[in-house]
Amino acid sequence: MFDGESLSAKAQGLCAEKLAQLDRSYRREIMARLCFDRIEQKQEYIVDKFHDTDNWNETAYFMLLRALDIGANRKMYEKLARILPYRCINLVGHDRRSIEALLLGCAGLLSRLKVVYADNAEIAALQSIYEYDSYKYGLKEMRAEEWQLTGHYGDNHPVVRLLQVACILSKHEHLLDSIIECRTKSDVEKFFRCSDIPRWAGDFLLSESRSGVLSRDKSYMLGINVVAQMQIFYSEYTMREGLDSRGLDLLEELPAENNTYIRRWARCKVVAQNALESQALLQLSKEYCHSLNCEKCPFRRFIEAK
Repeated sequence: MFDGESLSAKAQGLCAEKLAQLDRSYRREIMARLCFDRIEQKQEYIVDKFHDTDNWNETAYFMLLRALDIGANRKMYEKLARILPYRCINLVGHDRRSIEALLLGCAGLLSRLKVVYADNAEIAALQSIYEYDSYKYGLKEMRAEEWQLTGHYGDNHPVVRLLQVACILSKHEHLLDSIIECRTKSDVEKFFRCSDIPRWAGDFLLSESRSGVLSRDKSYMLGINVVAQMQIFYSEYTMREGLDSRGLDLLEELPAENNTYIRRWARCKVVAQNALESQALLQLSKEYCHSLNCEKCPFRRFIEAK
């Protein structure tokens, strides 16, 4: 008798054996089908946000902030995106310092930084900018206590992440247009490339040698979860000619993710060749193998039909 975990491992092993035997064309077909399956689930967040705002840039901005953390702070980033809308980023002219002040201030983190760095002129200047703009645009402020700060270090600390986002947003006057233009891995790297964070924020990094710029791996993750997702939704919604396959092409350009699920498949001799395949394997693991939902599994239906 197998327990649940043993049964799901056995089911995955059987799937892996069949996947490994597929020729290239069949493998691409089933991987694309599973990837679409996963994309449709993720699209719910984009659809809901777009219907709320009826604005493409606001939707892309919300998805960017949401994708910054897959764990404890995800809800906080979503809340920040709601209380500090993208239109306010436009209103301050995409000035990096103004965006830093708005993001940190509305997140409730600037008030804490002002206490910790009481004699820091840069923090004081950000506070002054924030007070002026938040009053001018009628913005609300979160509480610092809402964020999970303990155990978050380096790039994953909300202060560092928001400084990185401020740099990214300051570079792109029209966020969605810049997202749509990403076609390659290099385009994604360029889109998310940012210069060093301010020196005072170095205290949040794990090493003095770190500059605080967004890592290449994080850029790729955002490329998968923001850029490709927005491209796919935008092309389906607008039916613009020439955009229908851009998101999927980009996923095939980006490197496969490296996480527990993907490493487990690799041990079964199924190695994801790119992000499209790693997304497909994540879907197969989470939605079907893990829950033993074989009857509804697209891969099982594909094998039976074949």
